[in-house]
Amino acid sequence: MNILVTSRELDMVGYHMLEQLSYRQSMTIYIAVSTKEEHNSVRGNCIPLTIPVLKSKLVWDAIKAIRKIIKEKKIDIVFSPSSSGLSNSLFASIGTKAKNVAYRGTQAKVRKGDPTYYLGILNPRVKYVICETEDIKEYLSQFFRPDRLSVHLKPFDVEWVEDACQHPKQADGVPEGAFSLIYIAATKGRPFKGLTTLIQAVNLVEDSRLHFVFVGDYEDSDYKLAMNGPAKDRIHFLGRRGDAISFIPKQDLFVLPSTRDASPRVIREAMACGLPCIVTDILGARDLILNGETGVLVPPSDPEKMAEAIIGFMNDKEKCLQFGKAGRQRIINDFSMEKYVDYFEQTFTDIVNK
Repeated sequence: MNILVTSRELDMVGYHMLEQLSYRQSMTIYIAVSTKEEHNSVRGNCIPLTIPVLKSKLVWDAIKAIRKIIKEKKIDIVFSPSSSGLSNSLFASIGTKAKNVAYRGTQAKVRKGDPTYYLGILNPRVKYVICETEDIKEYLSQFFRPDRLSVHLKPFDVEWVEDACQHPKQADGVPEGAFSLIYIAATKGRPFKGLTTLIQAVNLVEDSRLHFVFVGDYEDSDYKLAMNGPAKDRIHFLGRRGDAISFIPKQDLFVLPSTRDASPRVIREAMACGLPCIVTDILGARDLILNGETGVLVPPSDPEKMAEAIIGFMNDKEKCLQFGKAGRQRIINDFSMEKYVDYFEQTFTDIVNK
């Protein structure tokens, strides 16, 4: 079976999955690349093939290049994890036997009245959609038959945090013996990430042992809220950092305060590092933890409930250790790359054989 992957930006999980898939005897994996960085990211037996940059939904030179690959390599499936990859591939595969498989990892609404959606996800030539979460599948079921949709959460390997765990970092100003929580996110211009709520929650906790380490960009209003509050000396803004993950292992607790978030990788990172998690009870994110076992769900936009949950962990060290250990084990048991690769191999095989 010949698979062509077209995507403007494949993430680390995607490259790892394709590497493992390329070792399966039944699979030949071609990856369309446009930059040196993309070319260098291709792993295993995957074969990189150069095309023009997929900078928009329709790039005619890229369409021609993809079409040439489809014909010359006798491609059976074109897998497009990005919207620009999908739309260009749909045009490139017209008149060929290649079947287009899309990926949906966002909870963004699909607008039937917007014609641009018919260049991509709503195009009738999309044969199958792989969904990141159950709620995304449920939403798309109004547009697709059930046999054209399936779900598999992205995997995570504890080895991916090994370096961070071996060389952990701590924010300046967090004293020994403190109980510190961490949140990592790009929040500037994105109020749904919930940083305001988390700062409010921290301000409600009077216990001076609590420190909050935030890694990521932020609004001036959130910084002022923190610096004008009672916990100002215990909130540490580190800004955007390429080594953000290295700050997780030194903390005691991870908190995700978002009001919407599909399936945040950072929760997986925190669990892999052995941290218990407080997560807002929102679609997608809530599926990553086991409430009462690896973490606690709290209502979104509710600083009081969030503060209660933080205090609950801060006053129970054994609970922290138990939940953190269970979270790491959940990553090992339920987010294995091997199961993810098996899923893709079976899914692609079923699509080709239909």
